[in-house]
Amino acid sequence: MLNQPKDFWNMRSKDYDKTSGGIYAQAYDRTVEHAVKYLNPEQRVLDFACGTGLLTLRLAPKTGSIRGIDISPEMAAIAQGKLNSGQFPNVEVTNTDLFDPCLEPDSFDVVTAFNVMCYIPDLPRHLARIRELLRPDGLFLSVTDCLASRPSRAGMKKLFKSRTGAMPYVAFFTQKGLAKRIGQNGFTILEQENLFAAPPNLFIAARRQ
Repeated sequence: MLNQPKDFWNMRSKDYDKTSGGIYAQAYDRTVEHAVKYLNPEQRVLDFACGTGLLTLRLAPKTGSIRGIDISPEMAAIAQGKLNSGQFPNVEVTNTDLFDPCLEPDSFDVVTAFNVMCYIPDLPRHLARIRELLRPDGLFLSVTDCLASRPSRAGMKKLFKSRTGAMPYVAFFTQKGLAKRIGQNGFTILEQENLFAAPPNLFIAARRQ
C-alpha cells in the first residue's frame, strides 16, 4: 500500500519529470506565465511541495530568493541535485514539512502551492499555516486539479486509487468550491483561471487579509 504521502511521493519521484512534466507541460508553462506576474526580485518566496523543482527553478530568476520544501526526501534530493550546476544561487531546497518550526511566521512575501492542495485532507489547517508564514499583504499562488468540475479518466483513476489505498487522499473540488474555501480562510482572491482541459487545473492568486 502506498497510501502514506511520503512513501507515495518517494515512489513517484523516480519518473516524475518524465511523466507529469511531460503530460502537463502546457499547464506548467501556463503556471509559470501566470505566477511571474506576481513576482519581483525583492521577494522571498516559499514553494510548498516543490517536488523535483520543475517549477521552483523556472520561477527563481524572477524572485529575490526561493526556498522549496517537500515532505518526500527523494523528491527533495532530485531538486537539490539540479542546484549543483550553480545556475540557481538564490534557490534552497530542503526535505521539510510545512509546519516545521524552522519556517517562521511573517517571513515570506509569497507562498506557492502547485498541484498539492488536492492531496491535503485538512486544507483549512494548511491554509492557516500558509497565511501565518506570509507577511501582511503577502501573496498565495496555487494551482490545483479540480476533479469534481468535469469528469475525466485521470480523475476517476485517482478516485479509485485513493479509495483502495494505492495512493493517499485525493480531494474532489469544483473550481468554484476551491476558490470559496481559500476565500473563507483569510485570503482575498485576486485572479483565477483554469489552465488545463481535463482535469481542470485551476490557478488562483490570493492576498493575505
